[in-house]
Amino acid sequence: MPYLDFPPNWPIFTPKDKLAEWFEMYVKAMELNVWNATTLTESTWDEKAKHWTVVLTREIDGKKSTRTFHPRHIIQATGASGEANFPSTIPGISSFDGPLVHSSQFVGPQASGTGKKAIIVGSCNSAHDIAQDYLEHGYMVTMVQRSSTLVVTSRALIDVTMAGVYCEGGPSVEDADLISHSLPSPVLKRFHIDTTRETTHRDTHLLRGLQAAGFALDNGPDSAGLWMKYMHRGGGYYIDVGASQLIADGKIKVKQGQEISRVNKHSMTFADGEELEADEIVFATGYQNMRETARKIFGDGVADRVGDVWGYDQEGELRTIWRRSGHEGFWFFGGNLALCRYYSRLLALQIKALEVGLMEYTDA
Repeated sequence: MPYLDFPPNWPIFTPKDKLAEWFEMYVKAMELNVWNATTLTESTWDEKAKHWTVVLTREIDGKKSTRTFHPRHIIQATGASGEANFPSTIPGISSFDGPLVHSSQFVGPQASGTGKKAIIVGSCNSAHDIAQDYLEHGYMVTMVQRSSTLVVTSRALIDVTMAGVYCEGGPSVEDADLISHSLPSPVLKRFHIDTTRETTHRDTHLLRGLQAAGFALDNGPDSAGLWMKYMHRGGGYYIDVGASQLIADGKIKVKQGQEISRVNKHSMTFADGEELEADEIVFATGYQNMRETARKIFGDGVADRVGDVWGYDQEGELRTIWRRSGHEGFWFFGGNLALCRYYSRLLALQIKALEVGLMEYTDA
């Protein structure tokens, strides 16, 4: 992170609690003004004065206070996605007699699920993690895969995609970020087509096992792999840390290529007529666009002026994220730490250029 690198003795995959503690320490060390337990209750943009009027309600020790601010810029940094994509219109979904939640609300299986049946709708990162969690607690698990999924092992990503850049003995993090993020999109895509071919080769045995189990695979847009699929849609993939072998071994069952026609009191019925019993159901069905979170927080007036986030525009540049959004004074920011580390500088430079008069918002 800026000004404070992670300790060199940290593991490659940092546990969430360890990272959370680092964030808390970082806030104190950098003397950042972070407000928790705070809700934005009102916001309006003054087109003439070129500033916002924002009302925040903050709760400290059970006491609420309200403050009004007039910033010239607001950055929505609410994660890489938007609101939970929950299919509430499926017939009978309210009649299910048991736990039924979106993956964002999943808190874990029961301590002993022996004999119980769980259905996970979805086949990407969250779905795999939840399916494995259920299995390890004794449940009989079925994953519902409606389309196809890109699967790559974490080992192949480290040994191929990150090799020579993000690795022990490689360049500094700043140089690695510059190498990774300064390439034009077509060049970056070409690079990932080549690396995807190699990761697929290394994962051949596992991928064949998945296909034999009825799990549908893809290699991303134009076979350009995980990175380009992430940039296009923010999902649609699984970085394997163990669940794929459980599917290949038949321990996690797969229901592939069928839409859900109905949820019943103790089961789920599919378009082909098959009915699967269930004691618990989790919809790992992803998230809406960040634009919909803007609609929820700032209203239709803002959301209707900005563009959809992620995916590529006609010039081959990422849409809306880290750049002018379509609404003056409003910016979207998201992605993993590596993306945020690099693109926070570019966004800050754009705001600085606007504030000192080096550019106008309407400049091409």
